[in-house]
Amino acid sequence: MVKIEDVARAAGVSVATVSRVLNETGRVLPDTEARVREAVARLSYEPNLSARNLRKNESRIILILAPNFSNPYYSNVLAGICDVSRNLGYSTLIYNTYDSDALDESLVESLFQKNRADGMITLACNRDDRWLESYASRYPLVQCSEYVEGAQIPHISVDNRAAARDTVSHLVSLGHRRIGIVTSANRYLSSADRLRGYRDALEEAGIDPDDSLVAYASADYSFASGKQAARTLLEAADPPSAVFCVSDILALGVIAAAGKLGLQVPWDLSVAGFDDVDYTTMFHPYLTTVAVPCYELGRGSMLMLYDHIQQKPGAQSEVYLPHKIVLRESAAQKTDRTRSNTD
Repeated sequence: MVKIEDVARAAGVSVATVSRVLNETGRVLPDTEARVREAVARLSYEPNLSARNLRKNESRIILILAPNFSNPYYSNVLAGICDVSRNLGYSTLIYNTYDSDALDESLVESLFQKNRADGMITLACNRDDRWLESYASRYPLVQCSEYVEGAQIPHISVDNRAAARDTVSHLVSLGHRRIGIVTSANRYLSSADRLRGYRDALEEAGIDPDDSLVAYASADYSFASGKQAARTLLEAADPPSAVFCVSDILALGVIAAAGKLGLQVPWDLSVAGFDDVDYTTMFHPYLTTVAVPCYELGRGSMLMLYDHIQQKPGAQSEVYLPHKIVLRESAAQKTDRTRSNTD
């Protein structure tokens, strides 16, 4: 087994210098660091991380709390987190909370203490979970995608309100005036902001809001609940000519429900989603949607957490990644054929 003394001898430096290079502590001349790292690679030296972590009072473990592993949105975010954590030398423990209401202070505290984690990333919390502030004041914590509104807790997300406004404004530009929304009966900030953005776009277009055009699906954005919400809208006396959905899964449910009612998308009904998960281009019509950089959200959350664990000066606490409206087949110009009694 190669020892640190072997590396020091091969690089022509002291054991202390090798230790400073591997632990990134103290100043080492660039050419000296290069010799050490070359010797480490050539000898295939693997440091004793357990001993090092014990000395530094670190576990090198990151906890990730996710609500639904099967949802392609969260799986892409998790991939980004895990890729960066591995490169930084951290192990990850992923805990399935199943839904945001399962996330409470006793759960977070017990998970952290039981696993001696160095930090935690939450992928779902309710917008009013203010108890997280007291927890975040004691332990490194980053909120990814969902975050507590107005709380002083590091978070990374997209601007959900602006993205929803942009999408609905696009439907307006296609000539649609009676636009419905399928949102979710949950307490996520993203759902609230996407509803706000929908209303912002209507107001900017001079369209009076109509509560009958707002339908609620289940808290977990299930495909079945999207179909049920769509029937509420499409079977009304004055149905919408376009529907904006706060998730792609709900949008696919709307398209399925429209087909059952004999409607063709986009000729009879335009539909737009949110997230741009893989399912959006698995069958026609391909879904017009908001592309969220899920993998980059995961990467960014882990890098942000690492900076806070290391107490890096100037570590970011609020980051919004750019979104993009992806125009595909499910939304089209309103025509006389489109089902709506109001122009």
